[in-house]
Amino acid sequence: MLFLVDAMLGNIAKKLQLLGFDSEYVSDIDDSKLIEKAKNENRTIISRDHNLVDRAKKNKISSVYITKENEIEQFLEILETTHLQFDEISGDSARCTKCNSPTLRINKLKIENKVPQGVLEYNDKFWKCDTCDQIYWEGTHIKNLQEFVHKIKLKS
Repeated sequence: MLFLVDAMLGNIAKKLQLLGFDSEYVSDIDDSKLIEKAKNENRTIISRDHNLVDRAKKNKISSVYITKENEIEQFLEILETTHLQFDEISGDSARCTKCNSPTLRINKLKIENKVPQGVLEYNDKFWKCDTCDQIYWEGTHIKNLQEFVHKIKLKS
């Protein structure tokens, strides 16, 4: 499933990407172009904008209207509407949170000069985006996101 996430839901887009879902975040695009992009790329729009969601539905574009303030509840709204299935956050399936491209495992010896020394010492698994060269590892942010996923699974 492909997503197009509009402004004010950037954290949701990042979490979807880290779970491995193609989730493009757009903030500087008018509604008409956003709808056209979603239609052309067969993406589901995720938005807090009721008018945008109504326009999407009139154009027969799949959409999720987010009404909740809490991120866990927002994610549950997405799951209820899309019936999305996912497991844990893993670098092996994650997408880049900068450009939305897939990430690939990389040997830590190839990135010695590209990450802080402490990161190299305390981590063994690394991933790199082939498109923008962003490097990822399983730091505390991943553990926090795994806890987020665990909370969602408890509530769903």
